[in-house]
Amino acid sequence: MKKMMMGLAAVTLPCAVFSGAYGEMFKNGTLRFDYTPQEISALEEKASQELSQNLDFLVNIPSQDRDFDNTVRALEQAYTSYWFVPKNLSLLAYFHKDASVRKAAAALEPKGSQAKAEVFARKDVYRALKTYADTNPQLPHEDARLLAKWLERYERAGMALSDEQSAEYAKLNSERLAKITQYNVNLNNYKDELVVTREELDGMSDTFINRLERTPDGNYIVTLKYPDYNPFMSSAKSEKARKALQEKFARRGGKKNVKLLEDTLELRRKQAALLGYKQYPDYVLPVRMAKNYATLEKFLKNLQKEVTPLAQAELDAYLKLKEEQTGRKSKEMTAWELPYWSNQYKKKYFQVDDEKIKEYFPVQTVIDGMFGVFGNLFGVTFVKTDLPVWHEDVVVYQIKDKKTGELISNFYMDLFPRDGKYTHAATWSFVDRFELPDGTMQTPSVVIAANFTPAGNGVPPLLTHGEVETLFHEFGHVLQMSMASSKYATLTGDNVAWDYIETHSQLLENWAWQPEVLKKISSHYQTGEALPDEMIASLVKSKNVGVAQGFIRQNFLGQFDVAAHAAQKRVDTTKLYGKMMKDITGIPLTKGTYPQASFGHIMSLTDPYDVGYYVYAWSLVIAEDIFSEFEAQGLFNEELGAKLRTYVYTPGTVYDENEMVEKFLGRPYNDKAFLKSLGVTAK
Repeated sequence: MKKMMMGLAAVTLPCAVFSGAYGEMFKNGTLRFDYTPQEISALEEKASQELSQNLDFLVNIPSQDRDFDNTVRALEQAYTSYWFVPKNLSLLAYFHKDASVRKAAAALEPKGSQAKAEVFARKDVYRALKTYADTNPQLPHEDARLLAKWLERYERAGMALSDEQSAEYAKLNSERLAKITQYNVNLNNYKDELVVTREELDGMSDTFINRLERTPDGNYIVTLKYPDYNPFMSSAKSEKARKALQEKFARRGGKKNVKLLEDTLELRRKQAALLGYKQYPDYVLPVRMAKNYATLEKFLKNLQKEVTPLAQAELDAYLKLKEEQTGRKSKEMTAWELPYWSNQYKKKYFQVDDEKIKEYFPVQTVIDGMFGVFGNLFGVTFVKTDLPVWHEDVVVYQIKDKKTGELISNFYMDLFPRDGKYTHAATWSFVDRFELPDGTMQTPSVVIAANFTPAGNGVPPLLTHGEVETLFHEFGHVLQMSMASSKYATLTGDNVAWDYIETHSQLLENWAWQPEVLKKISSHYQTGEALPDEMIASLVKSKNVGVAQGFIRQNFLGQFDVAAHAAQKRVDTTKLYGKMMKDITGIPLTKGTYPQASFGHIMSLTDPYDVGYYVYAWSLVIAEDIFSEFEAQGLFNEELGAKLRTYVYTPGTVYDENEMVEKFLGRPYNDKAFLKSLGVTAK
């Protein structure tokens, strides 16, 4: 009788926690955002207590009574009901309108990361899992995958080490999290700006100039935010002003962040050594598609070799144009010159004027057109709905299956900048799809946060074509996070191999360059006219202008990330960054700057971009190979779209990522389509 009761209690207790702190995040089945700062902190504390209670219960089950439900599923449910509390609430730090809520939410990200680390530092939980796994249970595929993933996580967290070594690993981990947290605090709080005269704004559009804040003496303030920085660097005629802004931009985070990064690299190296790895990449890569350091190094260096001739030809063309227009001959181009002269080259030889083109891309027109294209391709609809939001700018849509009407996800769009808001474009899920204890599926909630130019002076919000491409990119993440489906949360959402994570997003960028799509998503904000054919032709023709330089820069950042983490002793990251930047891109590091102080990707608390910046290139190679199928079979081929949804967007990580891609393609993927897209014939 005792055995039966213990087994039943172990199954039912974790289920109850979904009506605890986790349940308090919902009202009438949807997420709420009307929190006080005190409530945010209290909810995480309550969730943390529930997690501890459930893990304590789990480890006390007698060995002979262990089964999948009371051990593996119970761990999954206990962890899931905790993790989505700090994950959900901490995101409010990036965009909630209330500064006090943002501050309270920001405190949850390190708390959640620390609590997560503490879960994986519990050797008693690992022993419980291992005890069950050692019985060699015969499980269905999805259950077996879950067990294997949980064992892998614990062993990679040092739980298979001796008690003394495990304690040392946990100590290093705690120090690492603290330094990463401080790095991000420094970066988020960093403030600087450039004050310019009206003359120094020569080259900028009236729309850009009119929305700038003014100083009391009538000058203009250009911030380091992307809606200011990128247009200014590409269009402002004043080289002096561009140089000054680029120097400020490349010092974001401050010198304190350089030390924090270098300290973190040391801590990561020590953690890997404790686990028996010669270098940190050897620890990171086995759970990625790349699998090992040799494969990754070969991948990056091969692409560098193939693309460098194109990148150098681009630089030569920009230098020639600079000489023609200024009379100054240079052997190299600086970081503050490259965006400007590449833009001038595009304007002169391809008649592409970004400011003119954006008049055809009102935000809502682009969104509606995008929904039409991908709604048909993936077999879904988008219904605007009235749900609770964190700011009046936010718009919410429900994504539904076109055939069944089933609700797939709630999709939030927060597209314009404001004080205190995240300054990049990104997509997050508040909560993912997984099976709740009552057998129903949790509806995912996903958000795009961007910083597109808002309406002003009678002009609606307009997108540059680059921003259209960004929107399509982020929408790819939305669809993957919305559609990924498993009984288990840790096998769904964005829980896929990290070098696969950008495949879904970079794939959709391709449609933003297709003439048929450009017609569907454009309408001049004054005349209603679609983007004219001649402008489309020039735009498409310009697609690869500067793309080799852009890719080489990305390749450099990927190689810097890998090299910094592979070092066997403390790294002078400024020296390494400067040398690799010049060697790989041909662009020298601006004197007195240290861009790695704002290289937030590799200092993330939540996303594993350490030895991970290469994922953009890796995923892009896969994305281009997938897109080659649409080029061959039809851009709007709904049958192929259904196949894409089934094999690429829906499985999460229930199956191996290499296997999923191969199922869609009918063969292993390769880089031929990617190189062809750049104009390189693969050898």
